[in-house]
Amino acid sequence: MKRRSGFTLIELLVVIAIIAILIALLVPAVQKVREAAARSQCQNNMKQIGLALHGYHDIIKRLPSSEFHDNAGKPVRWNWIPKIMSFVEQDAVFSRLDFTKHSWEVGNYPLLSQRYGLFLCPADPYKELMREEEHFAAPTWVLSQADYAACAGDYQNATGVGASPPYGNLNYTNGVVRGVMGRWGWAAKFAEIPDGLSNTFAVGECVGAFCVTQNLASQCWGTTAHPINYKNDTFPNNLPTMTPSNPRWDESIGFRSFHPGGCNFLFVDGTVKFVDQNIDGVTYRALASRANGEAVNLP
Repeated sequence: MKRRSGFTLIELLVVIAIIAILIALLVPAVQKVREAAARSQCQNNMKQIGLALHGYHDIIKRLPSSEFHDNAGKPVRWNWIPKIMSFVEQDAVFSRLDFTKHSWEVGNYPLLSQRYGLFLCPADPYKELMREEEHFAAPTWVLSQADYAACAGDYQNATGVGASPPYGNLNYTNGVVRGVMGRWGWAAKFAEIPDGLSNTFAVGECVGAFCVTQNLASQCWGTTAHPINYKNDTFPNNLPTMTPSNPRWDESIGFRSFHPGGCNFLFVDGTVKFVDQNIDGVTYRALASRANGEAVNLP
């Protein structure tokens, strides 16, 4: 009698074990490829933003500012991002924006509440989230996110380390910030950055959904009061809100990402670099100030 050919139980178990080992080796490799692709795309986004900022500066002779509220009756809730739309191939959007009105008014809001992929990091799982951000324009102010925040400077927040006043809270009479783009109607000319364009942050990554003051339309800025990725793990289950009152301003107004180990920064000269979350605090804050005279060597 001929024996029936086939696998024995032991052989089958060995094959299954080998397949399991190969999958275990493959999954991390695939994940690393995805992470690398997301990080690369994010850097490309920031390079495009850098080109747009330079194009804006060429025409306006300074970087774009924000005007976030209480501007003596002048139009407010205008972030720096809408002002560069014409430099990122969004001429159709830019031509329909009316900067003589508040950003939430009829005509502006439908444009500013849309998602624009260039301003969203592909690694951010919250990038599609539409949220009521600031609760000031009845009935709601539902906005799309932005994952790239202007560097207001090396300020402290309610806590943390940095210069005063906290958060860079100035006013429209004197809105000159220590960074390059403020929210009080002032932004720097290149000539007002003596620390060097290649040594000064212009824009850093953020997670828009983790901060009520980081969105596309109204305002998107950060300070270096706390380290990169500060308290990232606390936000998913406790998103900041204005109503109920849980803004979490202190820990949320900063720079962060879902890239392992740090986040990308756009320097004023247009270069984009990945900055390790363990960067020395003194160096980190020096990169956020434009005219403090520090000698900086970024690893």
